[in-house]
Amino acid sequence: MANDNAVASDKTYEDRLGDALEHLLANGADDLAALSAGLNAQGITLPDGSAWTVENLQAELHRLAESA
Repeated sequence: MANDNAVASDKTYEDRLGDALEHLLANGADDLAALSAGLNAQGITLPDGSAWTVENLQAELHRLAESA
């Protein structure tokens, strides 16, 4: 029998980030400063545990776009 708790942990970093960004955009975030502040407020961090800044969010979005 599958562990029900595994569903939440099965989400990848990219999935969690994408979901959080979609939520923030739907709720009025309209620039990188608002998005990075919103991610930090939700406890979403970079893979290394760092907090979001405008600069590292911009770099991460570029990195993810290039790897898609």
